[in-house]
This record gives sequence, structure tokens and C-alpha cells, in this order.
Amino acid sequence: MEIVSLAVRSMLVGLILSAPAGAQLGRASSNSSAGVGAVAKNSWRGITPLRSSAAEVAQAVGTDDRQTDAAVAGPFKVEGGEVTFSFLTPKLAEIYRAPRSMVGKVFAVYFQPGERMVRGDLRLAPGFKQCAEEANKSSYYLVSDAGLAYQIQRGTDLVERIIYQPSRAEIRRLAVNTECVF
Repeated sequence: MEIVSLAVRSMLVGLILSAPAGAQLGRASSNSSAGVGAVAKNSWRGITPLRSSAAEVAQAVGTDDRQTDAAVAGPFKVEGGEVTFSFLTPKLAEIYRAPRSMVGKVFAVYFQPGERMVRGDLRLAPGFKQCAEEANKSSYYLVSDAGLAYQIQRGTDLVERIIYQPSRAEIRRLAVNTECVF
């Protein structure tokens, strides 16, 4: 039974880390001048922060696209776990000094794996940095400049959440004040 559980977990981790439905950590081409390495992207099933709309989210999770943004936020049970979305509201756009064109766009995607996953299961690209927030003593984050973050439980190293958020370059253009994640 333990072997089956380990095989299922390995398969899930592989899907999350290499398939479009997951964190999209893939191998770069060996022809690349940078050599072989992992590349992190901040897109969950094609839903990308600051680009995707509520209608695109509704399509990705299989709900009615005529719902309000709040109704499309989730949480939704999906293959491999549960996903929740946050949207850039008019008030947040004002606070972050974001252009009007970003209002209604996905701001962040929060994926909670359904199967047990630990930090050691992650194949992280160089450039992920550990980050801790003053207010959260029970977990820390591994964050990339590409906008991908993992929330890790202290003590157990369990992956609590995978967060797809705007990239560091996109955040620099906004007036966002956060230590690690949104």
C-alpha cells in the first residue's frame, strides 16, 4: 500500500511540476546558452495573473462565465486539489495604482494540493528565495521572480499552497507593498 501511495504522490508531483496544469517547471533546451535548468512560470492551466479574466477562469474550472467575479473566485475542487482566485477590483487597482485595463483581471491563483507534498518533492529552479512574513509564524515561502511561490509549513516542510502571482517585474510597476506573497 505504501508503494502505491508513493507512486501516486510521485505522479502528482510530476504533474504539478511539469504539466501545464501545474507549476510548469520544465527543462530548458540543451541548445540554450544558459544550459539545462528549470524554468518557473506563474500560470495555472493557462490562467495568468494580470492577464486572465473571470470568463477565462470560469472556462478553466467549468463554471458559468456569466457569474460575478466574486462567484468565480472559488474555491473549486479540481484535479489534484483545490483552487481559489483573487481578482484586481477597482479598489485594489486604485490602491496599487494599476491601470484601468487590469481591473477584473486575475491577481493571484492559490492552488492547494490534494495529496501530501513536501518541500523535498519540489524541483526548484535556481533563483527561488526563501521568504518569511512577520505576521505568519506557522509557514514560510519559496518565491521566484517569475511569480511562482510555494507556501511551506514550518517544522513539517509540507507544501500548503502553490501561489501564482504577478512577476517581480510586474509588481515593480505597481504600488504593492508585500513581504512575500499576496
